[in-house]
Amino acid sequence: MLPSGPAIQLRVVASGQSNYSASQNVRVLQAPTVTGGATGTSTTSRLVRGTGYPGATVTATLAGGQSCSFTADSSGAWACLLPGGLVSGPDQLTASQQTGFSAPASSPASAPVSLLIDVDAPASPVVAGPTDGITLSLTGSQYFGEGENGSTVTVFAGAYSVCSSVVAGGTWSCSGSGVAAGWYSLRAVQQDAAGNVSAGSPAITVRYGVAAATPAQTATPTPTPKPTATATPRPTNAPSTTAPATPAPSATPPATAGPGTASPSPTPAVPAPVGPDASAGAPPELTVPGGWSDPTQFSTAVIPPWTVAKFPWLQAGLLTLGALLLLVVPARLLAGTISRARGGRPVFSGHRFAGRNHPRDDFEVAPTVNLAQWVVGAAAILAAAVFVLLSGPVAGSPNYLRLLLAVLLALAVVNAVALLVPQWWGSRALHLDVTTTVLPRYLVLVAITALASRAFELHPALLFGLLGSVVVRTGPLAAERGKLAAVRAGSLLALGLVGLLVVGTLLTADGFVSALAAEFVNTVVLTAIGSAVLVLIPVGSTSGRSILAWSPPIWAALAVPAYLALFVLLSPTFVGWAGDGTVRLLGVAAVAFAGVSVAVWAWQRFVRPALR
Repeated sequence: MLPSGPAIQLRVVASGQSNYSASQNVRVLQAPTVTGGATGTSTTSRLVRGTGYPGATVTATLAGGQSCSFTADSSGAWACLLPGGLVSGPDQLTASQQTGFSAPASSPASAPVSLLIDVDAPASPVVAGPTDGITLSLTGSQYFGEGENGSTVTVFAGAYSVCSSVVAGGTWSCSGSGVAAGWYSLRAVQQDAAGNVSAGSPAITVRYGVAAATPAQTATPTPTPKPTATATPRPTNAPSTTAPATPAPSATPPATAGPGTASPSPTPAVPAPVGPDASAGAPPELTVPGGWSDPTQFSTAVIPPWTVAKFPWLQAGLLTLGALLLLVVPARLLAGTISRARGGRPVFSGHRFAGRNHPRDDFEVAPTVNLAQWVVGAAAILAAAVFVLLSGPVAGSPNYLRLLLAVLLALAVVNAVALLVPQWWGSRALHLDVTTTVLPRYLVLVAITALASRAFELHPALLFGLLGSVVVRTGPLAAERGKLAAVRAGSLLALGLVGLLVVGTLLTADGFVSALAAEFVNTVVLTAIGSAVLVLIPVGSTSGRSILAWSPPIWAALAVPAYLALFVLLSPTFVGWAGDGTVRLLGVAAVAFAGVSVAVWAWQRFVRPALR
């Protein structure tokens, strides 16, 4: 068989007369091949694949007339999704291809390949263990249950993929570790050999803690597993009130998983694209569709401390004390030292490296475009919402459009409280000419906190949500600036604490409205408390600097509960970090920063004057 190509050389030689020959270049395009469905077998839901000429447009056609087309990649691999409306049952598939050098003609059709069309989703798998309300070990917890033979079952804790296993003999089992401490909604889905994905199993609320695994977690499951572990009672208003679905996790195809195979690391699942970019040797990964009512990582981000038995209050208190004494106060000393060393000028003031040496009107400049404040504010909130979404795993499914709406609403509420309450107080109580302004440069801090939370896997995330400030048209006294700043920081802290109370009263997030409400309230809590913590840092021109200059006791009265609330929210992350030594490393870094800051301050305050 001749190879495909635009210039295949043919040479004709006369029999017994090698001197008599002729050559001719011809265009050749052979039929593509069909290798089967999504996993390379004859069973498929709608995805078919094969190989062809690189860059050729391959058209796959069923005997019933349904077809799909796709361009083969550089290796010749192609895959396409047949149209909807297929009926389960056997069918025949052929494929042909067309290239630029063959157009308008196409190649011959390939030989028919028998396929078994299966468009029926399997039933939800059964999770027999662990049981509802149990406390699991942070490492090596066992999961088992029943499912459809040949399907791949994947277990999820919240938005995190824990482990996966292929069902054999009607049962499955796997183990996983790495989930941060805290309450999670556990459920499982299964993907059959054709690529169809089931709905999630009924919710099981579990708590990951530092306790060792119970016998039920370590026992090898039998075909009819009967867990013997005694469930640890959980508060009735614990996070079991939130829906357990997962945001479009990626299910590993049966061809790549074996029975009892655990995923290497239960990190947030990121869906892989389906289609022709996959190599011919490895089937493309299919994704679990996330519906409009499925929860996201923000649905259960905040855990009210009173819903957890033996909440680590001592840890939160020590972290608050350490942050204030080793980070915040030394940062104030260092900033003040640098300012005094430069005679009160900003750190980057002074001579410019490249400055203007002509009058401004020497140059022709473009006209200034004045936009309404509400237009700038709306654009800033939309950009900030995108950054907030990037603080955790994001999938291309409808529930993340709902999450975007919830984040937009939450940011609007947080900014309205942070701007309108100080404006009202300043005009009514302090009799100042107060107005508000949008500061798009705050987006930099929004992006830094969100992306840092994603990089360091903070769950829940440390978020900053402010996009504007209060401006006094007539210069106020230092005391009045401090009062306005205190009202601003205090209103943010109060909003976050009220939101934390509301989280504990939310109903089960089993629909669009309830899931939207849960994500809205959780985002309000995280952005309000995170913003209060960051604006209370007394450096530069922050609210914390104005409050500290006006009244140190008022600053301390706001800073202590704000930082305590922050570390209460982040307690699941710090429990996980305590086990791998991260907390110890952060403590050493904080002590080193405090030591350097105090040394620089002492040199500027005592040693340098003595040398003079």
